[in-house]
Amino acid sequence: MDFHTKDIDNTLLALDTHISGLAQSEVSKRQEKYGLNILPSKSDMTLLSHLLQQFKSPIIYILLLAAFMALTIAEYTDAGFILMVLFLNATIGTYQEYSASQKAKLLQNLIKSKAMVLRDGIIHEIDSIDIVCGDMLIFEPGTKIAADVRLTETKNLMVDESLLTGESIDMYKDANFMSDDSSLLLPERKNMLFAGTYISSGRGMGIVSAIGKYTEAGKIAQLLSKKSEAKIPLLEKMEKLSFTISIVIGIMVLVLFAIGILKGMSFYALFLFSVALAVSTIPEGLPVAITVALTSASIAMSKRNVIVRKLAAIEGLGACTLIASDKTGTLTQNKLSVEYFISPTQVYDTNTISEAHDKVYLASILCNEMHYEEIKEGGVDFFGDQVDIALARFAANADESYITGSKSYRKIDEIPYEPINRFSAVMMERDEKVFQFSKGSPETVLEHCDITQEEKKSILDDVDVWALKGYRTIALAYKESEDDEKINLNSFTYLGFVAIIDPVRVESPDAILKAQQAGIKVVMITGDHPNTALCIAQELGIASSDAGVMSEKELAEWERDGESAEELKEISVFSRVTPEQKMKIVMAYQTLGHYVAVTGDGVNDAPALRHANIGVAMGESGTDIAKATSDIILTDDNFSSIVNGIEEGRRAHDNIRKVIYLLISTGFAELVLVMLSFITGMPLPLLPVQLLWLNLVTNGIEDVMLALEKAEPGLLKRKPRSPKEPIFNPLMLRRIVVSGLYIGLVSFVLFYFLLQSGESVESARNIILLLMVLFENVHIFNARTEINYLHLIGYKNSMFLIYWVIFTQLLHISCMHIPFMQNILSTQPVSFNIWLELAVIAVGLVVVMEGDKWVMRRKI
Repeated sequence: MDFHTKDIDNTLLALDTHISGLAQSEVSKRQEKYGLNILPSKSDMTLLSHLLQQFKSPIIYILLLAAFMALTIAEYTDAGFILMVLFLNATIGTYQEYSASQKAKLLQNLIKSKAMVLRDGIIHEIDSIDIVCGDMLIFEPGTKIAADVRLTETKNLMVDESLLTGESIDMYKDANFMSDDSSLLLPERKNMLFAGTYISSGRGMGIVSAIGKYTEAGKIAQLLSKKSEAKIPLLEKMEKLSFTISIVIGIMVLVLFAIGILKGMSFYALFLFSVALAVSTIPEGLPVAITVALTSASIAMSKRNVIVRKLAAIEGLGACTLIASDKTGTLTQNKLSVEYFISPTQVYDTNTISEAHDKVYLASILCNEMHYEEIKEGGVDFFGDQVDIALARFAANADESYITGSKSYRKIDEIPYEPINRFSAVMMERDEKVFQFSKGSPETVLEHCDITQEEKKSILDDVDVWALKGYRTIALAYKESEDDEKINLNSFTYLGFVAIIDPVRVESPDAILKAQQAGIKVVMITGDHPNTALCIAQELGIASSDAGVMSEKELAEWERDGESAEELKEISVFSRVTPEQKMKIVMAYQTLGHYVAVTGDGVNDAPALRHANIGVAMGESGTDIAKATSDIILTDDNFSSIVNGIEEGRRAHDNIRKVIYLLISTGFAELVLVMLSFITGMPLPLLPVQLLWLNLVTNGIEDVMLALEKAEPGLLKRKPRSPKEPIFNPLMLRRIVVSGLYIGLVSFVLFYFLLQSGESVESARNIILLLMVLFENVHIFNARTEINYLHLIGYKNSMFLIYWVIFTQLLHISCMHIPFMQNILSTQPVSFNIWLELAVIAVGLVVVMEGDKWVMRRKI
């Protein structure tokens, strides 16, 4: 129901209430019928739910199948190894995601919101969730509005609606306002208050017209129920990788069985080869390594005040090609500030204005309706209208004595600010001297001043220039008036006007520049006026002219014309945007092929956050809805943290890619070794348990360390990779084939000659297993970089990796001497000479891969 179109009597009638409030008995009935004043939300995931979530991965399904196959043929050791790695992966993932969700939960407002309500003619303080429709609420400065309200009384009531509308200017409210337009925009409904907003100054009373999901904030929340089709790149790629692995395994097993049947092999022997084939092909260590890479990035980001709610969102943030950012509170401080004072003869910034402008500061602080409290540690805290607070800070920054000294003035008369008048005035007396001060729109204040028409025109021309720059202009004037008993709006002396703006965060321009250098488009989406939006965008480096700005009228035309995504390609600033339009803009950019990261803190940002590929919410100023619908939360509300997140995301992706190369290339090598042995009729060169030892223990430990690698130089200078780029691009495929063939062919040839020289199958397998461990120890250094020569990259930050390589080699040598492990792995000690010969063969892999880089560079 459009209560802004109803007068107070009809509102009382429609809501079946009274000006003295509801009776307590009626409140109980309404609560029972309509429920509590809360927005619907999903219940928190339990620890068990987080644990089960870790098993919802195609690769996990393949590993479970391999474990089942091993159990079928009584290979309990093999099955045990596979189940162990699944449990390890699930434990790490559960811990990280559950702890992240708990951190995010702590960011919510744990203190219950209170409300002053009139019931049975008596004022009560209650929890906001107990508010019902028809309640009479009382509002004071600083009050958080907990429901939609039709105002019945107002006294200089100003409301901060930025969290709902994106506007940084407080809105004036008037209980007597009426409109016949049912489609009136929310900021223009002057007789209404909306849930989630705040009282900046003044007093008011009103009737609750909607609670919970029926409020305007609740209607926005309903948009969040639409399922988003956006997927994180990592999840898409892992699904494709798993599908590819499944197809390869299936084809290989069919080929193996066909050849085996033709050769008259037994079913058990074929099944044993199939298990070995599956174990060698499946990258068992990949889930753990991916989780570790993402957890490492998550920990690094948490130290930079970033909480990651979903691990895979880190890599997704690194893949983003466009950041759609809210302006108010994200790029700007959401705190109005006086930047310049423009006198009739000169422009001053706030650092250079001289003491000669004493009357300017007095006008700023005395003709002001803000309130302040002195802080024990020193200084003052301001409350009230943001323009008044900006003027008060302007005076306080010059000299705090202007604030404390204002108490020594006695107020004689006052004309409070009213939007219809567009000015305010005050008459003050001190030491038997009487002063009058006026402030307001330049057009209005100049009418009270003694100036010529030429001077007036010149001043207003200056005002237009500053307005076009996006500044809000407030004129100041004064006069001494010993004879006046009341304010006399004549013969004022014009002092000048202040230029006020919501300043950008100090770190925002540099952060945006870094994002742009990284090839990421930054778009600003705001509810502000186009001129203000353009001014801020120019300061931030987002836009250079109004050609890159789309206004509310142009947005409406865009919607009417079918919401063509192509029309947004050259747009970088959107002004006067509604929450639904913001969501449509994000979806349009996704249609263009962008992976969109959306930042925001308000209720108005929540739908866009939900439908973005990566939603980034502000932790300090963000609303509950914004946090709940995000993937990442910035606890310091710092836009620059997003760039840090992008860097960590790219590092995580690079490290995951390195791990995949290491595991797939060694797996391919094992596949070549097993298949060549099968085709030539030779015994299995490695038993399934030995293959698992390679994949889960030696390789498994090293790939985890590879996942912790520091970022390579110039990471943020690279263009963003295409979100659709497959994991196995031509470069990786080439490197996998070259390294895999070398390892597989060399190992097969050595296995063949060992058997021909009279070595037993068990002894030959023992030597081949040691060679494969050495190959993996060496190959991890090839995995550190795709295109750079090894001697050109630093090792200072990779000492742990080197230590782990040494550790895994010593671990395997120890297992060759420990009876218990000898029985499990079918190993035995070898001489130092044999070890040295095998080490030389393994180092040959480095020569081959470095030579391949040289060949590739010659072709470029």
